[in-house]
Amino acid sequence: MKKYFTILLSIAVVIGWMGSAGLAADTTMTFTVSMPHPETHIFHVIFRTDGLQGEMQDFKMPAWMPGFYRIMDYHKNVSNFHAEDAAGKTLPWEKATKNTWRVVSGNAPTIVVSYDVFGNTAFAANNFLGEQRAFIAPPGLFMFVAGQIRHPVTVTFEIPPNWTRIATGLDPVPGRPNTFSAPDFDVFYDCPVLLGNQELEKFEVKGIPHRMAIENVPEGVDRRRMSADLKRMVEAATDLMGDIPYKHYTFLLIGMGNGGIEHANSAACAFNGKSLTDEKGYQGWLSYISHEYFHHFNVKRIRPLALGPFDYDEENLTDMLWVSEGLTVYYEDIVLVRAGLMTPDQFLERMKNAMTRFENASGHHYQSTTESSLYTWGTSGVGGDRNTTISYYDNGGMLGAMLDLAIRNQSANRKSLDDVMRALYRTYDLGKKRGFTDAEFRAECERAAGGSLAEVFDYAATTKDVNYAKYFAYAGLKVEATAQDAPGAALGFNTQTVDGKLTIVEVGAGSSARGAGLSAQDQILELDGTKATPKVLNDILAAKKPGDTVKVRYSREGAAQEIEIALGKNFKNSYTITPIADPAPLQAAIFKDWLRKAL
Repeated sequence: MKKYFTILLSIAVVIGWMGSAGLAADTTMTFTVSMPHPETHIFHVIFRTDGLQGEMQDFKMPAWMPGFYRIMDYHKNVSNFHAEDAAGKTLPWEKATKNTWRVVSGNAPTIVVSYDVFGNTAFAANNFLGEQRAFIAPPGLFMFVAGQIRHPVTVTFEIPPNWTRIATGLDPVPGRPNTFSAPDFDVFYDCPVLLGNQELEKFEVKGIPHRMAIENVPEGVDRRRMSADLKRMVEAATDLMGDIPYKHYTFLLIGMGNGGIEHANSAACAFNGKSLTDEKGYQGWLSYISHEYFHHFNVKRIRPLALGPFDYDEENLTDMLWVSEGLTVYYEDIVLVRAGLMTPDQFLERMKNAMTRFENASGHHYQSTTESSLYTWGTSGVGGDRNTTISYYDNGGMLGAMLDLAIRNQSANRKSLDDVMRALYRTYDLGKKRGFTDAEFRAECERAAGGSLAEVFDYAATTKDVNYAKYFAYAGLKVEATAQDAPGAALGFNTQTVDGKLTIVEVGAGSSARGAGLSAQDQILELDGTKATPKVLNDILAAKKPGDTVKVRYSREGAAQEIEIALGKNFKNSYTITPIADPAPLQAAIFKDWLRKAL
């Protein structure tokens, strides 16, 4: 096998649009990417533009990849930047910002910039180059010209003779081998590319082609079963939404590593291929792929305003990721139930486990789901100090179930969360061509319910203890929690950080805090003489035992006070979900329509 290869990406952009200054009618853009020494993990990129007008042009590298909510600073992997005109004359340039290279083009009709990109991280948001394969995360490899993001793009790949596959969501160009196109750079950045010798499986749903590019899955795993199960999943999801909004779809199934990112007509999913050899691992894989697939509706099309069009330079903040990610966690398994790939009992088992996991993590006392969404850019939604933070994935999925059941109950089972998702898709994506606001999302939910859903939205915005039993009872299910002693101690209140202050939002009945006179809206200033933060509070409670005391300095209506509180027991809850003995007709109907099974 050769120790090197070269891939040629020819991106020809032909623009007939004159709406942007500095753009001629026949503007073209062409990228060439070569990798003569893949063992060095270096991509060499040449970006040629013809027809731009202006004394200077800014060439920019995105700072992040949509779908992965973290600033990646892709510019750090760029080196050896150079600019010249068509005759090879060097053009002066300077670094204007950390991700902007400003070229003094002097109205040159052609600008050619070149640079190297290091790629050695095997992850769906990073570029990777090795001797056997390449994965291209476009925002981390390709620059764009500032102000010219709305351009069509054509890409041609030249791959070495011992490589057989190119898998991507880009559209193939008829009559041009290994050539693909996208209508603009937003779409271009949304289409990762997997190159190598991956396996290829295909299926169709309602005449729409779907492809599975498979890497590193053991031979003993039944590919036909994988294909058949994903087909059933796609059928169930698109039947639920009433539409297939793409011309083709590609699953990039990278059977090594961990973590996936959704795209409008593809998904890059890394996982342990060996896990597919046992039934539990295979079931978990199905939920994972179902999650990333359903995102092509919820996030890529049904989305908060902040999630498109994108600002590629900085964070795109929203407190609605509990809807975008959390509701997708909920639907990943609802879709599998509808497809007959998960039983209702398995679904409820996963619900029970989610409750147990969330309630026994101390972070839910200190951070709300909306806060988790807003602050995710510092933790990527799954990092940070998990003792004092939560995941909008976990709690958002549970809130999705509660919203669904509340809507079904209040509408006498005439409406559901499915109706909300379809309405959001039709009204905002297909109709208004934009995302929705927080208020618009809530309005759609309450319109379906026929009344207020204030309690569920309050649960999303605060750290109040959740009454799971109330909501699951709507479907004739009984939720019970069994408390067991756990390490550490408890004060018995929930907090939220408000304007930088640790603020009590709820005090439990019979708790140490209630007995000491603390109440909601009190601001905790110090604990044992240390400035109060969620982490300080959690660390103190973890280190103490029931009967120990803690000095609490707090503020109420602007007046500071100090008290000493004896700590109570800490408990760990385990949950069960079981059918009630004699469900009412509405409860039985809701359960049947929800999980497609009679109580």
